[in-house]
Amino acid sequence: MNPLPATLDQEQTQAMLATVVRIVHGVAASLEEWTASPVSKRGKHRSVRYDLTARVAGEAPLHRYQWVGKFYERDDQARKVAAAMRELAATDCNALGGLVIPSVVAYHAPCRLLLLTYESGQSVVRALAENCELVLGALGRALAALHRASVTLEAISSPESLLGRLRSRIAPLCARFPGQTDALRHTLTSLERQAPPLPVTPSFLHGDLGPSQLLWQMGRIVVLDFDKCTRGDPALDLGNLLAQLRRLTLRKPGKLAEFAALRRGLLEAYQRWTGCDPDLSRRVAWYEQLALLRKIRLLASDTTRHRGLEALRERQIEARRLLRELPALAKLDESPSVFTCEV
Repeated sequence: MNPLPATLDQEQTQAMLATVVRIVHGVAASLEEWTASPVSKRGKHRSVRYDLTARVAGEAPLHRYQWVGKFYERDDQARKVAAAMRELAATDCNALGGLVIPSVVAYHAPCRLLLLTYESGQSVVRALAENCELVLGALGRALAALHRASVTLEAISSPESLLGRLRSRIAPLCARFPGQTDALRHTLTSLERQAPPLPVTPSFLHGDLGPSQLLWQMGRIVVLDFDKCTRGDPALDLGNLLAQLRRLTLRKPGKLAEFAALRRGLLEAYQRWTGCDPDLSRRVAWYEQLALLRKIRLLASDTTRHRGLEALRERQIEARRLLRELPALAKLDESPSVFTCEV
C-alpha cells in the first residue's frame, strides 16, 4: 500500500472511500480495492490521489475511479470551494471555452475532505515551450470563458483590499533591501495613485492563477485549485499568471519565448474572446506589480520551504532580480494600451 497522508490512517481512508462509493452508487455498492498517494506537498492544503475500484450489486463490470482528495482546515472553506465548482460545472464555460474543471464527487465533512475527479494533462509550461501560439490561444479562450461564468460568491478582491495587505509588507521589504527603499516606496505610491476601479459587475476569478494550476489536455486547458476563488477584475487573474511567467523566464532563460511576446500573445488571445478593452493592459500591469511584490516578499522572508544556505542565497538573488523588473512594469502601467479597437 502506498504511504498515506498524516491526516488519515489506512483504516480511516478505507472507511471514507467506502462511504463515498455508497454516496455515488447507493447502498448496494462496495469498495473493492484502493491505493492512495500524495499529489503534491506544495501549498497549504494536502492533496491525495485515490485510485479505486467499486462493485455495484447486479452490475458485472467493476467501476474504476481516479479521485483527488483535498483536506481543508475549515469546513466553511471546503464548502465554499465545492459550491463554486458545482456552479462552474453547470455553466457552458467548458463548451464555449475549451475549459476543463474537475468535477466534485463528494464532500466528506467528518474529515473536511473534498473529493474531485482527477484530471490528467501536460504541464502548461512544457506545452508553451512546444507550441506557444496554440497554447496561448487556448489559454486566452479558456480564461475568457472562466471569467464569464456566473458563480454566486461573496468574496471580493478589490484594489483597495489588496493594497491594504501590501502596505504592511513594504517596511519589512525596505529593511531587507535598504538599497531599494526609494524604489519600493515609489512603487507603493504609484500603485496607490493609479489603482484601477473595481468593475461595476465583478467577474468570477480563480484568485491564485499560475502555471502550477494549469494543465494542457489535448487542446483544452485544465484549471485546478479554486481555494482562493473570488470576484473582481479579470486583470487580477491575468496579472498573477503573467507575474509567474515573468519569474519563470528569468529563472530559466530560453525555456520559453521572450516574456514580452508571451504577455502580448496572451492578452491578444484573451481579448479576441472578450471584446475590446483598451485599458486591459494597464490594469494587468498594475496587478502584475502587486503579484511581483508578494513574490519578492515571500522569497526574501520565507526560510521554511527550502532549507540550507545555498537555497536561501538563491532565493535572495531571485528576489533582487524580480525587484529590477518593477520599473519596467511601472512604465507599462503608465503607458497607453497597446491594443486598438475596430470601430
